[in-house]
Amino acid sequence: MNRISILSAMLLTMSFLTAGIAQVAAPSEQIQSVLQPYIDSNELSGAVVVVADRSKTLSVTSVGWQDIEQKKKMTPDALFWIASQSKPIAATAMMMLVEEGKINLDEPVTTYLPELQNLKVSVIKRDGWQAEESVNTPITVRHLLSHTSGMSFLAGIQQQKSRIDVLPLSLSLYATVLTPLVAQPGTRFNYSNQGINIAATVAERVTGIPFYQFLQERLFTPLGMKNTTFFPTEQQMRKYVVPYQKNAEGRLEAVEIEQLQYPLTDRVVRYAEYAGGLFSTPEDLTKFYRMIANGGTLDGKRYLREQSVALMGTPCNIVPNTGYGLGWAVSDKMMWHAGAYGTESVVRKASGVSVLYFNLGKDLLKQDEAKNACFNTIVKLYNLEK
Repeated sequence: MNRISILSAMLLTMSFLTAGIAQVAAPSEQIQSVLQPYIDSNELSGAVVVVADRSKTLSVTSVGWQDIEQKKKMTPDALFWIASQSKPIAATAMMMLVEEGKINLDEPVTTYLPELQNLKVSVIKRDGWQAEESVNTPITVRHLLSHTSGMSFLAGIQQQKSRIDVLPLSLSLYATVLTPLVAQPGTRFNYSNQGINIAATVAERVTGIPFYQFLQERLFTPLGMKNTTFFPTEQQMRKYVVPYQKNAEGRLEAVEIEQLQYPLTDRVVRYAEYAGGLFSTPEDLTKFYRMIANGGTLDGKRYLREQSVALMGTPCNIVPNTGYGLGWAVSDKMMWHAGAYGTESVVRKASGVSVLYFNLGKDLLKQDEAKNACFNTIVKLYNLEK
């Protein structure tokens, strides 16, 4: 074969290879192809999906709408209410104080908050009356972070107002005093915003500063999480993702977040709610999850010891088989947390790959189906452990 023939063969081979590459869609395009039918059929308004490993972001996918009425398309810097995804962030900050010796996970919480000395447990509650008994096991910080303290989901006044941001921690503490436990500490798993908020109250007591200030100084500012806040500004609200639900005609209509007071920018009547009050962006939260995936470090700065991250990600087992560590839902392979209205973030322990899924919708029947289809696609695309 002469040189011209060899060159022609090489060019022909390269053209076949190029054609083959062109036929394989980029990961973000494949993720979009999974989610777009749900957008088109009014099952979702929009979503952002981020895949990251320990060193970088691998793909970012934005589909649908941030605000349908205003015709604002979804973007990676959109502002979401992340709801209970606030809990892992609060727990991470608490572990910083544990490392510094300011908090002991197994110390009775009354050491820090003597106001809780006389808590009661509701043993019978029916027909408008209840019987109570004294607490027979001290509540610890470990109980609070693992939802085994016996505390109810919300303190009494929050239950009455059906809002989670109606009290500062100082008053939430006294509302807790007046709210009977639903079980003796350490005997039952009971998912509890109240417990996480009492843990935050412990942090405020030992540091002498508001917990939101501690979060800002020790996590948000150093990590570069510029748009993570309990109180979005007017400028940040321009990127706010509107939640939607289906109306009787099958169309998506905007709804308010039932758990929060409006306007969301109000810092007079609204208070920081550490178990579920944070707003953040996919860009911001990816930095936090990459830090966790790296065992407590990011970009050369250590935030938490590797052992502390591992402890948060290990089943607590005060009550067996709860699937919960300290502030995190956990398994042998993953640490994660979901939030009301559809957001969820997962870090895989072995590979260090994080998957963050953002969508805000209320009572959307196919929301979980769309999320699961998205996760399954990502597992195949990146050859992740199941």
